[in-house]
Amino acid sequence: MFGEDFGGKLALTVSILFGSILLAQPPSAQTLLDEASSAYRQGKTAEAARILDTILKDHPGEPGALVLMGVVLDAQQRYNDADTYYQRALNASPRSPQVLNNAGNHFLAAGNRKRARELYLKTIAIEPGHVNANLQLAQMSVDDKQGRLALAYLNRITETAGSDPGALLLRARALGLSGQCAEAGAVLKKVENLPGGDASLYFSVGMAQAECKRYDAAEGSFSRALDADPRNVEILYNLGLAALRADHVSRAQSVLEIALKERPDDADALYALAQVCLKQQRLVEAAALLTRAEKAAPDRADIILLIAQMAAQLEFYQDSADAYGRYLKLKPEDDAARRERGFDLARANDSKSALRDLEWYVGRHPRDGLGYFELAVAQMFEDRQKALQSLDRSIGLDPALYQARYTRALLNIEEENPDAAVADLRLFLEKEPKNISAVAHLGQAYLALNRIDEAAAVLERARALAPDSPLVLVQYRRAMEKLGRKQAAAATLAQLREAGNKGAGSRRHVGLMDYLSLSPADQRAHYLVNLRESSAADPSDVRLKIRLARELLAGDKTGEAMEIFRQLTPASLDAALLADCGRMLLEFNQFEPARQFLEPALAKAPSDGAARLDLTIAIYHLQTPAAALSELDQTPSADRKGDYYLLRAQLLDALGNFPEAAEALNHGIRTAPTRPELYLQAAGFLLKHKRYDQALTLLEQASRILPDNRDLLLAQAVTLAIIPRDEEAQKILAKIQARWPEWDRPYLLNGIILEIQLRSEEAKQMLETAIALGADTPETYYYETLAITHTAPDDLGLAQSTIARALALTSNDPYIFLLAGRISIARKQYSVAIEQLVKATSLLPSLIPAHYALRDAYKAVGDERKSAAEVEAIEHIADKNAASDRSPFPVEDFVFTVRPPG
Repeated sequence: MFGEDFGGKLALTVSILFGSILLAQPPSAQTLLDEASSAYRQGKTAEAARILDTILKDHPGEPGALVLMGVVLDAQQRYNDADTYYQRALNASPRSPQVLNNAGNHFLAAGNRKRARELYLKTIAIEPGHVNANLQLAQMSVDDKQGRLALAYLNRITETAGSDPGALLLRARALGLSGQCAEAGAVLKKVENLPGGDASLYFSVGMAQAECKRYDAAEGSFSRALDADPRNVEILYNLGLAALRADHVSRAQSVLEIALKERPDDADALYALAQVCLKQQRLVEAAALLTRAEKAAPDRADIILLIAQMAAQLEFYQDSADAYGRYLKLKPEDDAARRERGFDLARANDSKSALRDLEWYVGRHPRDGLGYFELAVAQMFEDRQKALQSLDRSIGLDPALYQARYTRALLNIEEENPDAAVADLRLFLEKEPKNISAVAHLGQAYLALNRIDEAAAVLERARALAPDSPLVLVQYRRAMEKLGRKQAAAATLAQLREAGNKGAGSRRHVGLMDYLSLSPADQRAHYLVNLRESSAADPSDVRLKIRLARELLAGDKTGEAMEIFRQLTPASLDAALLADCGRMLLEFNQFEPARQFLEPALAKAPSDGAARLDLTIAIYHLQTPAAALSELDQTPSADRKGDYYLLRAQLLDALGNFPEAAEALNHGIRTAPTRPELYLQAAGFLLKHKRYDQALTLLEQASRILPDNRDLLLAQAVTLAIIPRDEEAQKILAKIQARWPEWDRPYLLNGIILEIQLRSEEAKQMLETAIALGADTPETYYYETLAITHTAPDDLGLAQSTIARALALTSNDPYIFLLAGRISIARKQYSVAIEQLVKATSLLPSLIPAHYALRDAYKAVGDERKSAAEVEAIEHIADKNAASDRSPFPVEDFVFTVRPPG
């Protein structure tokens, strides 16, 4: 609010220090009192005090002397000493308006506003027209935003007293607060035209104009004040704020920057300049200014609240939640802030903490649709059915809450209820017709309902809005395939590949709708831009540096990330930050740097069980399983939870101790581990030992504990495919594709399953989509080549070029060389075929199909001797566990990769 933003530190305060304070007294006392008063007015306070002491020795109850002694002490800011004299005066003359008024002035100067008001009210009860008491009460009322009460006090004083500039300004401000801005403007015009105006006068006029939101006029008055006092920071601040409110942003910026040069740590000016940056969409600079403002004024709730809002806009959701936490300590009654903290915690993936805030909020505000919507966002990570129920409640309370409709549509698509999704998406698109994600999802829902023509029309619209969006192109290609428009589908696939090669964009966005609409790649790219800017704006913020390093690692910018880590000194970081760095480095296979952070973390906090787990993993990769097990077993018994036992099972298995590994694994499963990577490793361990049902049980448990982890869902699909329960696997894959439509892995796995089932046409489409979305592995191209040989057996050129991409990615896979050799034979390229098949048999001598192919190749070139040798080789290995050419890639390797130490 304006009155809260504008600082009134130069506003005129109407104050009559003391009126006639003399009561009936002897002539000698009167003469001395006149001398004391004269000395005081000349600034000779010591002399005045000496004379007053003389009077009070002979006349200890003399009210005039007592009050004047209080005034002298007030002038020296010795308020505690002055209290005694005012109290004696009040005891001597409890109904004297003069004594009451001056005592009120004293308590006002001493900061006891409540006591001052009481004394002024007593004054006007005895003398209703007392000028100073009424003016001071009017000033207090204006300060309290009680304009009508202020006018009542001002109407008590005489016209002459009311024509004083200070009284006129008070009247103008009171009129403004009462909504009578036209009358206030007339009074202010009269004040500005008074001769001899100074900085204080023009400043106060500006303040009064600000009360009426006449920002242009306020800016003009503050400018006149600044002309009279060019370096006054209070004038600069209020001029900058008026310019900002008048939407003169450039002037506001320049004025506030000057103010900050004069006073770099002025919280008001920092806060106002941050608001200027917000108007200019300079979000990171605004956040940096607010951080400085909070350091200068740590108890300013308005600053902390804006920090929370800014952090959320920049997508630093955990930082935003932390700021809301600080704000709520100052303003615990602000329920909406607690709701927003919960919402930010949900978006920071801390759903448990989020649910505490949001469930509390809807319990107190059961009619708030926004509260139920934000609760649903938190519930999406825990229980999607509950999330849908909360969204239903949200929309029932507020049908216009289109964010809730959009989110409900996404959930319904994932839950295979596309019909409901269509209704919500169409309503949402009436509000936001150009929201690309919503248009694409509407097309996706139509496809699921087999309303192909409608899907194609919607997706055409989406392509016109965002021709390079992978989400749109994936769905549009599906529509073209279903319509039998092969040429359009092929062109779309090429476009999808090109779009993937362009990389992620970095468009700015704020709010949940944009957050939900962006692809994960776009979210990450934008987040990285914000991190770079924020870190540059505040180089001393170590947490920002660490976060930036993590995003650089995630974006394959390892060199730049490691340079940031090298700049961090472990001795200067606390245990929690050291552990965070170690875990982060471990996640990206930087084992030695991880160890360098984790060891000092444990030295500072030996009981940190999570850090010890991470150090154990680092040691396993750097040394031996035995060394890692020795480190792990330093975990105190009380801290040995599910994650500990899962990791112990991995290490024991690596040491060849399967019985103990199985026992540790069973123990771990019973104690509900929480780390997804350990679940994956444990499932891989079970699959390796053909414990398929146990692996599936473990992964189902993992998905209940960590329902939004896509890797665990994918692992569950893999396990079902191995059993095999392909139909169930493909249902999970369809759900993953709906939730993460631009992730290549579910398309790739689905393609592999479909090709193994000899549904090659469908497999080819899935694999092509996976490749366009970024899948670039040998098995990807192997299965795509197989699908091509089955769907287009005459297109040997395409098959050969596809298998060549697989060959470029591996030099040690016999199955790829076998398939390449067969294609070369079909193309009558016998010398190339022989080279490829010899490589296959050298890599896997028991691979009988490769020997058969070699026999045929040698025979084709007329080398009967070598052809016969291959026949002998086939006979020799025929009954000795010969390798088949079926399913050459174990599906479990698709997700459960066991990395050896080093």
